[in-house]
Amino acid sequence: MKSIYIQILFFLTVTIIYSQDRPNVIFVMPDDISHNSFSYYKNNGPQTPNIDKLADESVQLTDFHVSPSCSPTRAALLTGRPSDVVGVWHTINGRNMMRADEITMADIFKLNGYATGLFFKWHLGDNYPFRPKDRGFENVAWIKGGGTGQQPDYWGNTNNKASIWVNDNLVEMTDEDDGIEGAFTTNFFFNRAFEFMEENINKGKPFFTYLPLATAHAPHVMPPDTREGINAKTATIENIDKNMGRLIQFLEDKGIADNTILIFTTDNGGDTYLRGGKGSNYDGGTRVPCFIRWPNGGLGEGRKIEPLTAHIDWLPTFMDILNFKDVPNRPQKLKTRGKSFKSFLDEDPLNNPIEYKNRAVTINDMWTEFPEKYKKLSVKKDIWKDHKIINKWRLIRNKSNSDWELYDVLVDEKQKNNLINNPANNGIISELKNEYENWWKLVEERSNEYARIILGSKQEPETDLHAMDFHGTIIWEQNAVKKGAKGSGFIAVEFEKTGDYQFDLRRWPKEIENETTLTSAGEGVALPISSARVKIWNGDKVYADETKKVNPNADGVKFNLKNLPKGPAFIQTWFYNSSGEMEGAVYYNYVKLNE
Repeated sequence: MKSIYIQILFFLTVTIIYSQDRPNVIFVMPDDISHNSFSYYKNNGPQTPNIDKLADESVQLTDFHVSPSCSPTRAALLTGRPSDVVGVWHTINGRNMMRADEITMADIFKLNGYATGLFFKWHLGDNYPFRPKDRGFENVAWIKGGGTGQQPDYWGNTNNKASIWVNDNLVEMTDEDDGIEGAFTTNFFFNRAFEFMEENINKGKPFFTYLPLATAHAPHVMPPDTREGINAKTATIENIDKNMGRLIQFLEDKGIADNTILIFTTDNGGDTYLRGGKGSNYDGGTRVPCFIRWPNGGLGEGRKIEPLTAHIDWLPTFMDILNFKDVPNRPQKLKTRGKSFKSFLDEDPLNNPIEYKNRAVTINDMWTEFPEKYKKLSVKKDIWKDHKIINKWRLIRNKSNSDWELYDVLVDEKQKNNLINNPANNGIISELKNEYENWWKLVEERSNEYARIILGSKQEPETDLHAMDFHGTIIWEQNAVKKGAKGSGFIAVEFEKTGDYQFDLRRWPKEIENETTLTSAGEGVALPISSARVKIWNGDKVYADETKKVNPNADGVKFNLKNLPKGPAFIQTWFYNSSGEMEGAVYYNYVKLNE
């Protein structure tokens, strides 16, 4: 018996030592900022000494590209696949939900023995099966929607006053003893990340910490620690910098700085010296800073890596660097499309693979209900001669009836000189167009699919269907709710089981039900709601279509719909006034299975 105990102790000891030897990974990604947001690039911009120092200590990917807006970047980063291919080509209208069968970076880290945590902005679906805890993240502190004050977020949240979901518990943000004056969301989420990391340091377990910040996305409010003479956005950026300083000091204090891969990048262009900004398919929309610090990795400091890299490359690179195994029997339709850039992280040009040098990257961000060919496309490719890049081509087309554009960004960084009509470039133009056509085939394969919220599941006993997810109607912020913005769109769902379901149609969210009714003004415009309607169908089959008069003093109007069948369906809801005209919208629809 004693020998068995010794064997168990030996096994545990070896496991802990092995785990502690594996590098931790921290990925920090602020929102809606780029080069000129940091004093590293712009001396008279926001003052960011900690991020500047990190840049000096890091390898820098100087031609690193993301998508032109937030949800697409997150989807591509987490899957290693183009965002449009995984069903994300918008930030609202249900087109920000990453398909439920996609395999995420968190899934891979978790499979390979890492603890996984997400802190702050998800923006890839607020309901089951799209929430971060459904996609491989074990520890989650997050806001719903894409930022504070967006329609699915907890009502009334701002960056300096908020109630936040931490592992399914609602926590009110307060001024913590964290060395930064006052309460602010960035401070709060870094604090929760520190708790997660410390817990796993104590366990001897390596961790993947994903910090996709919702700052500095608008609306901007002044952090309590703001220095005089600057605006709210600059103050928010400088607060991010203070938290980056705290993070680096935390790693030093815990003795894990050398064995931690720390990545800092941003989620789309904005505040940049390049052409275009957020939403643009020019370099200013997609090219962002990217710093990698890993002392034990032998990467060196302040070294710049010029080859074309992109968000889709990070998952393959992590798998390569960390010798990760993939999920068993990954389906071909879920094949990763990025390329590992591990070989470019050293200083030996002889080991750089030719297949990486020859690849092109298509990035697209359509902001449409269904994909539209040639809308806001960009295809990039480096041309090499021996070990030197001699061209950095970018092919552009803004829509199907626009002219093509071609730029060599290596010599025309601001993309002013359109070379599309130069016959000498016909070969590269044809090649990049062909790359786009191949990419489009991948998008088309599943472009008619809907990401469906699952109703009636024990994973989410009550589901709040949000107006932000309406297909066809844009209602994405709480200010629109306050104003009584008019609209109705359908939501794609799937009933997990056949049964009776209750639908509670509301103007205001439950968190302020003591302050509001269906027809009261609350914090906004009063609406003369007289009746409500809910329709559920699939194809030509209508499962329910009911209208009810409302009690104006009630919080909502409830429908109990019988024997709704298991499987896919569409739900649409309306509020009407006494004249039968649509009034406002059903901004919040709480659905549960009647057991």
